[in-house]
Formats: sequence, C-alpha cells, structure tokens
Amino acid sequence: MDPEDYLEQGETLSEEGLFEEALGRFEQALAAAPENPEVIEAVGRTLLNLDRLEEAEASFLDALELDPEWAGPRMGLALVAIRRDEPFRIVHHLERAIEADPDYPEAYVELGRYYGMMGESSLAKATFERWTRRYPEDADMLINAGLTLFDAADYAEALEFFEAAMYVAGDPDGEQRSGARTFRANALDMLGRYPEAVAAYEEVIDETPEWWEAHANLGICHARNSRLEDAEAAFRRGLEDCPGSPEIRDELAAHLLSQEKDLDEALKLSEEAVALGRDELRHLYTLGEARLAAQDEAGAAEAYRGVLALDPSDPAAHLELGLLHERQGDVVKAEEHFMEALKEDPANPRALYSYASLYYTADDLETAEEILARAVAVDPAYSPALSALASIRARRGEYAVALDYIEKAVEAGESDASHFERALEFAPLRADPRFRKLLSQMGARGS
Repeated sequence: MDPEDYLEQGETLSEEGLFEEALGRFEQALAAAPENPEVIEAVGRTLLNLDRLEEAEASFLDALELDPEWAGPRMGLALVAIRRDEPFRIVHHLERAIEADPDYPEAYVELGRYYGMMGESSLAKATFERWTRRYPEDADMLINAGLTLFDAADYAEALEFFEAAMYVAGDPDGEQRSGARTFRANALDMLGRYPEAVAAYEEVIDETPEWWEAHANLGICHARNSRLEDAEAAFRRGLEDCPGSPEIRDELAAHLLSQEKDLDEALKLSEEAVALGRDELRHLYTLGEARLAAQDEAGAAEAYRGVLALDPSDPAAHLELGLLHERQGDVVKAEEHFMEALKEDPANPRALYSYASLYYTADDLETAEEILARAVAVDPAYSPALSALASIRARRGEYAVALDYIEKAVEAGESDASHFERALEFAPLRADPRFRKLLSQMGARGS
C-alpha cells in the first residue's frame, strides 16, 4: 500500500480518538517512507496524544531536521514543552514556529493562550494583535483573543475583541456572530454592567432563540446579580427554545439544587443531561450532587466514577469519592482518593482539610495539624480548617490559641455555633466571655 494511504488512514483514526490504531498506520507509512517529514511528524503527534513525551519529542526533532522551515514540528515541540511545564521552551518553539510560517494561526493562538494562562495579559494581547493587525477581519482570532483575556479576568480588553469580532463575523445569524455577541454580553456582566448584559443576551435570543449559550449565560447573569426568579425563568425559556440541549438541563438542575427547590425535577433534569451529553464531566457532577441531595450515595458514587472513566486523574471526582468512602467508614479507600486528588491539585484547601480529617479521627493530631496548616497557608480564610485547628489546640488544653483560631474562623464566615457548643474539647471555655461572644456572632450569622 502507498505510504499516503497509510497516512490518510492514520489521520482518520486519530480524528476518532483511536490513537493506538492510528500509530500503527503511521508506523506502516514510516516503514515505507522513512525520510518523509510529514509521516514522522504524524508519528510524533500521535505519541504526544498517547503521553509518550520523550518519543514524541524525538520524532518532532527528526521531522524538523528533515524540514527546518516547517512550523508543524515546532508546534509539536511546543506542545511537549507545555505538557512538561517548561516556560522558556514553550515560548521559544512557538516563536520559532511563527518565524518559520508567519501565516500559521495556530502558533499565535497557542502563544497568546499561554501568556494569558500565565497572567501576562499584555503579552497575550500583543501576540493576538500581531495577527489581527495583518488580518483584521479574522473573527475567529478576535474571539480567541477575547476568550483568552476573559479567562485572565481582563474583561475590558476582552470586550473590545468581542465587539470587533461582532462586526467582522460572517453570517448575521451564524454561530460565529452569535458566539461573539454572547461572549460580549458575558464581558459586560463581569464588568458590572448588568442591564447592558441582559439587553445583549436578549438581542441574541431574539435573533437566534436556538442558541443555547445565550439562554444559559443569561440565567447565570441573573443569578450572579441575585435575580434568582429571573434566572430560573431564563433557564426554563431556554429549555423551551432548545429542547434537545443537555447544557440547559444541567444549568436548570444546578439552579434548582442551589435553591433547594424541587429535588425530583433537578434529579430528572440532571439524568437527562447525562443521557444527552454523556461525555461532559459537568453533567456528571451535577448528577452526583442531585443524587447526594436525594441521599442516594451509591448513585452519587456511580456518577463520580463516571467522571473518572472519562478522566482518571480528575481531582474533584477523587475528592467526592473520598468523602463518600469516609462517610461509609472505609478509611483506606477514602485515603486513596484524597491522595489522588492532592496529587493533581496539591493546593486545594478542601482536599487538604478532608485528608486531615482522617488523621484527626484516628487521634493523630500532629499529622492532622500539619496538613491543616498547609490548607490555611493556601487559603487563610478557609474556615473549616481554622475550626479544626481550634479543636486540636483545645484538645491539647491550649485554649488561648484555640480562641484565636475560632476568631479567625468566625471572621472567615464560620456560622456553626452548635458544633462549638456541643464539642467536648470546648467545654472548659463555655463560661469564657470571649468564647460566648464568638458563639453569639456565629449564631447571628447562622440565623
């Protein structure tokens, strides 16, 4: 068979996510054409998708040696560097890709996004503008620029890019223009321009009612601005206009759960969302939350295991499963999941607090305190960790320090006065005026 045929088959398999099978086809093409840089680059790309970084890097370097002016292998090397978190190499390879082919938009997008992710908004903007000055009517690039700056919380700059994209987008009723207008409304909302944001969403919905993103974001906008009834109405209208949308079902279910309204409907909506959008992690999380609210722990665990089936390293799913196992008394499995969660997200105060609770329950106060201190170092206002540290100090008889921690917890939002009133370690403080004052503050907040 001709190497081009193997190459074409490999690309088709790769597009379907069948990377092992694609690699086999590319290797067959390589055996027939060992000096073809296009084949070598395809091998590297597939190895990258399989997380075989060293082999992928070697393939990209081989392709680059055969064709030094090709931007493709440079992009591959940049993606390897991104996986390895090597900032200098990322920027170096992306800049070399742009030098090799100034008309290669993917390099600008990756470089701009990288700068945005690193909090370098000005560099991100400058990177996108290097392209948009030459191609001012490239709506896709303008939208990419806006989304990057939006994610970096630079909403004013994002708004400018979205507005520019609106005016150069093609079909007035097409996805590109509807997307740009919806993103513009998002930016207006985040800038505190609530009435303008609502009007902008409504304009999109009037022209393209089937555009679910506008309905969903309008509901989120209302909720963010404490217009909860308007939020629910927006989600329900979205469900009428977009009856096949799993996203609207998920948003409405999450809203009902947050308001503790109609659990049966929330559960039904979240189950439908998962059935319609099975590969969407967010839908599985909402389903897990709904099942927990319905006291179906086994069903919730099934939902979180569904997340791990799609992403085995997802830290949030490991944390939720750890909490479920802890509640069921399975300390070994709980610890396994907490450790997996912290492996991927070591600065998560909730995961650190949950992990510490295992040692606290086992009376290993020293280890528990060490882990809780890490949680507070990450987030000094994480009240559960502050309250737990207060308990540890009180159990040691260090009541003055315990009171200091309780005070910090109250300042951070602690409102569970009944816990401190009932817990035996705080019994010696029940007559203490400072302790009574803190209980009163918690009680006022809780009510």
